[in-house]
This record gives sequence, structure tokens and C-alpha cells, in this order.
Amino acid sequence: MQGYLLAVGLASWLELRRHRHLGKFDRSADMLSSATTPPVSIIVPAYNEAAGIVDSVRSMSMLSYPRFEIVIVNDGSTDETLDRMIEAFRMEAISTPYRGDIATAPVRAIYRSRLPLPIILVDKENGGRADAINTGINVSRYPYVLLTDADVVLDGYCLLRAMRHVLEDRQATVAVGGNVRPLNGANVEYGKVTKADLGPTLLERTQVLEYVRSFVATRPGWSRFNTMLLLSGAFGLFRRDVLTEVGGLSRGHLGEDLDLTMRIHRHLRDQKRRYRIVYAPDAVCWTEVPNTREVLSRQRIRWHRGLFAAVRDFAPMLGNPRYGGLGLVAWPLFMLFEFVAPIIEFIGWFVIPISLLSGRLNWPVALSLLLIAYFIGAANSLLALLLDEAFGYFSRPIDALRLIGVAFLENLGMRQRTVWWRTRALWGGRSSWAWGNMQRRGVANLSN
Repeated sequence: MQGYLLAVGLASWLELRRHRHLGKFDRSADMLSSATTPPVSIIVPAYNEAAGIVDSVRSMSMLSYPRFEIVIVNDGSTDETLDRMIEAFRMEAISTPYRGDIATAPVRAIYRSRLPLPIILVDKENGGRADAINTGINVSRYPYVLLTDADVVLDGYCLLRAMRHVLEDRQATVAVGGNVRPLNGANVEYGKVTKADLGPTLLERTQVLEYVRSFVATRPGWSRFNTMLLLSGAFGLFRRDVLTEVGGLSRGHLGEDLDLTMRIHRHLRDQKRRYRIVYAPDAVCWTEVPNTREVLSRQRIRWHRGLFAAVRDFAPMLGNPRYGGLGLVAWPLFMLFEFVAPIIEFIGWFVIPISLLSGRLNWPVALSLLLIAYFIGAANSLLALLLDEAFGYFSRPIDALRLIGVAFLENLGMRQRTVWWRTRALWGGRSSWAWGNMQRRGVANLSN
């Protein structure tokens, strides 16, 4: 597994180098001033997000982009989410036709802000996150939609940087993924991250390292070959017509972002259409991550159960030349290292000690292999940190040293705990693993 991560990391380095080269010819100023820049609808599902919804929307309203709208979908919240939005942005109910391109739970009312802000608020019956996003897709007016969450802080230029990839090939580009980073411990002022931080606990810092590995050392590599399997639910830019073609997000799916990305791949390849799904490493979105082991375990179990559903649903694509590099390389490797490998490692916890005690396994050989795996794992993390250093999110040398320390500590308990959660996800389940169980503090209350 470590060798696989190292190979993908090297491919990511090549793609990031290409991205930096193209950045020298940046046309952001032209995009901001051009009337032909495509408008975007930002869709934000909200369920019991009263703690931070107003700050999040204010942050989004300050994005640097020529034309966009913000569609907040209140998914039957039982707290004050709806009331706070109406009060803060002077929302008034409007009478407008509802375009039901995708079937959703009933809509109660649609509001528009009386302030000079492009904000629409949809109040609907509870149907889950996917259903709320599908409602937002129905209400949205623009040809491109950004799917995000109510607890995020968007970088001021993230939308501009993501749409730059669309303009590179407007006909073929159907989706763009962004760089999601943990928000815990950061200073947030007026809806902007003014100072990044690692978070006060080892649990949070370990997640920072995981996000760096995933979004900096993995996604650019797969994007290079147009085989990105997953656009994060925190930041995914899509062509609206493609979303409606595939029927939007799947209701009740615990891995809805993976499921949506794979269904788009399958749909367009089945139709033999030229397309690309790309990654924008400088389109940054900051999100709150779990700060307790209990919440983190629920999140990881939920994610892995979503992966289990995807493995079942997209099994026919495995090794199928009809789907090109996606079916022959990316999907098999993803299944092997994300789904099968944790099971094998879990079994190894019992097989290896028994083999050692029974004399069937040589102690020096076992120890040597263990040390090799340990240092290769640390090397993968160090490569990810080296690639991430080019973006300069952490200005203090102590932060880099702390993450290097985490790279060596992670394999001494945290990774094994994650393997257990992934294995635990394969049987049984609680409904609370679904939408809305993350305790939010709000984006204005995350600094130390």
C-alpha cells in the first residue's frame, strides 16, 4: 500500500508542477471583468446549522467572482437555522415556479434577500443532505453549481480558481474538485481565514496530515489521468445539466460524494462522450473536523459504509476496459487499498502474533518488514508535507515540525484505530451515522 501511495504522490508532484507553470499565465483579472464568465449557483444544504449558518453565508457572499447566487436549503431544521437566516438577511417569501428536474421532498417556501446580496433561501421538509442538495439544484438558475456545506469557510478566490479549469476546456470539463483543509484552531475574521493552525490536539493534527495526503499528494495525480474517483462534498463544482442527467445525488447513500462522482464517470463513458473531471489545488475550502474520538469514529464508519455501498454498486466497472483507465487502474487500486487492505491488516493483527508465537514466522524477518512498512508510511506523509509547503498555509516553522512528528506518531496507534473503524463498518449500523450528527461550533468560534 505504501508503494502505491508513493507512486501516486510522484504523479501528484508532476501535476502540481504543471499547475504552477500554467499559473504564470493566470487570467483571473480577465475573468473578473468579463461579462462572458459563466455564472455559478452555490448550493448549501443546512440541517440544524444555527450556530454558524449566518457567518458562513456572509463569508460566501464576499467571494471574488463576477456573478453568482447562494442557495441555502433548510432541510427541515429543528433549531433556529431558518429564523436566523430570515432575520440576518431580511429574507422575504416569493412566489416562483419550482422546477422539479429531480424528485425531492416537498418545498414549503422560497425566500429572497431584500439586501443587495444574491441569496435565496429554500425551506423544505426533511429528506437528508442529498435531498436538500437536489432541491438546490432544482432551484438554481445558473449552468454551473458549487456543492458545499454550511460549516465551511471558502477562500475568497476559490470559485475563480476552480472555474479557471472550466474555461480551459468549457465543452469537456464537467466537474472540478477543490482542496479541503481542516479549519480547527484557525483564526477566522469577517468570514475569512486570517491564520491557519493545526488544532490544539493530536487528534486534530493527525487529520490535518490525512487531508494533506489526500488532497495534495493523491488527487492531483489521479486528476492528471482523468481518473478522479471522488470530489469532496465540501467543495465540488459541477455542470448543472450533467447533475440532472444522472438524477442528482442518491438519497440515503452514506458515500454520496463518491457515488455521485462514479455515476458521472459511468454515465459519460457509457455515452462515449469526451469529458474531464479535474482537481484545482488552489481552490481552497476550510472545514471543521471532529475534535473528539467519538465523533471521528462515527464519521469514519459512515465514510467506509459509503465505500462499501459504492463497491457493491460499481462492481461491474471493475477491470472493464469500457471505462478506460478508470475501470482498469484507478477503481481496482482504490478498492484494493481503501476497502480490501484494511480488512487484510485487521486479520494480520491476529495471524502475525499467532505465527510468531507458534514459530512459523521468523522474528528478525517480521521485525524488518514492520520497520520498512513504518518508514515508507512516514516517507509518504513527508512527501505530502513537502508538496504542501509550496502553498504556504502554515507560516511558523514549529507547525512543520509538529506535522513531521505526527507523520511518525500516526503509525503507532492512530492508523490502527482507523483500521478498526473501517472494519467495524462492515457489519451493522446506527442511523445516527447519517446526516447531521457533527457537533458544530460555528466558523466564527474556532480560533484558540
